[in-house]
Amino acid sequence: MSKMQLRTPPIVEALLEVKWGLKDTGVAELIDPDYQLLLGSFWQLIKASYPHHERLPAASIPDEVTGAVVKHRFRVAKDEWPLIQLGPGIMSVNETQKYTTFDKFKPLAVDAIKRLFEAYPGDLDIRSLMLRYIDAVDMDYSQEDVVEFVREQMHIPASLPEFLSQDINLDPKPANFAFKVSLRSKNPTGTGTLSVSTGLRDGKRSLIWEQIIHSSGDDVCEMPARFDVWLDQAHALIEGWFWKMIEGKLQERFNHA
Repeated sequence: MSKMQLRTPPIVEALLEVKWGLKDTGVAELIDPDYQLLLGSFWQLIKASYPHHERLPAASIPDEVTGAVVKHRFRVAKDEWPLIQLGPGIMSVNETQKYTTFDKFKPLAVDAIKRLFEAYPGDLDIRSLMLRYIDAVDMDYSQEDVVEFVREQMHIPASLPEFLSQDINLDPKPANFAFKVSLRSKNPTGTGTLSVSTGLRDGKRSLIWEQIIHSSGDDVCEMPARFDVWLDQAHALIEGWFWKMIEGKLQERFNHA
């Protein structure tokens, strides 16, 4: 998303997640037999850009019981973003409020994929690609009508069923709200998901929305050759949704300091 076009962008986090196939040991365990070799080789390749290493608590758990769980983080500096996370069968590239434009995020993702393939000692069978954006806007849904907000300001035709809205025992303002829909995508092949829900951001009541493009199994593109094409297509879909969702009052709000 072209966040530079907004003075106060609502971004919480942008992330790319990739997963690859694990090996079946035949005893109800799935493992990545090359993970320990990958860990050292991968860090050597990215160390110049991500020098700060964090060993996560999950790293203490045997790999045999923690497939596809991140165990290590590599940051640009202590407590700083962006970062790369790595575990058996999984890698992610994460950016938070420092995200400005896709043109700056894309090279991070493309380079991480390149380094992953360079570092992996065996055949890398990519099973899942996911691009995910999380945004939020402050909203005290204990006072405001979240259904009306979503309908009027996010262009999602939400409404309460009549039997609920007319029940005198119920407060017509929902205490919580959740909306989610997933649709098949053609370019890239996969699934597009939009979810909107009430929650907390930095301890404040907020409305949080996620936009996800996910390709798995046979939908995964040729890797790594066509990854940059997949990433461009996934972002184009998400960017289109974003601007249509905030058009009007929300866009005006995000353009104020």
